[in-house]
Amino acid sequence: MADELDFTINANMHSAFKREVRRLHVGLKSANLSDPPAVAGLQRRYQFFSDTLHRHHEGEDEYLWPVALKRATPQESVILNTMTAEHHALQSSLEQLDTDLEALGPDCDIALVGRHFDTLLAVLQGHCTHEERDAVPVLQKYLTREDMKGFITFTRQQKDSDLVLAWVCDGATPTEVETTWAMLPSFVRLFVKPMTTRKYDRFTQECGV
Repeated sequence: MADELDFTINANMHSAFKREVRRLHVGLKSANLSDPPAVAGLQRRYQFFSDTLHRHHEGEDEYLWPVALKRATPQESVILNTMTAEHHALQSSLEQLDTDLEALGPDCDIALVGRHFDTLLAVLQGHCTHEERDAVPVLQKYLTREDMKGFITFTRQQKDSDLVLAWVCDGATPTEVETTWAMLPSFVRLFVKPMTTRKYDRFTQECGV
């Protein structure tokens, strides 16, 4: 393609997903699980992460890989099909943690839940590296901006989608922060950035994580 699609925000989201797994793990170890508000805050924070990760991968599975597969070579098709298989592996780890966090309380096995976070992080790291290295070039080769519209609309329909950009920037590098906000037109960014950042800060304070 002459006008190659920019997947920088995708890489920035991958970094945010990995940071969030670590953040939640630390939050789990430091939380007072005998305190219902503390438990509810950690569960709320986890639910946002789980919803965001699931929505991101569901969008790729529904709107990106199938379109590229129609145009890909046999070798490229193997890569794209592997992405879907890796999403299934990630979903299995995520469902285990969904169960863990739903049952969170003073009697839960923190060490076991922590190991489940470690497992998710390991699977997530491998998948993100593989996708950025091998799958994104295939998408850039075949997808158009028109092809991306369904994916963008789908991901924006997530609950609390207005928290996502500020969340991606939480703990990010200066370059990641700059490129994340740069995806918005400057006149939109002028009021969206402070508004959503304030909302995200309130969300973080209310969750306690």
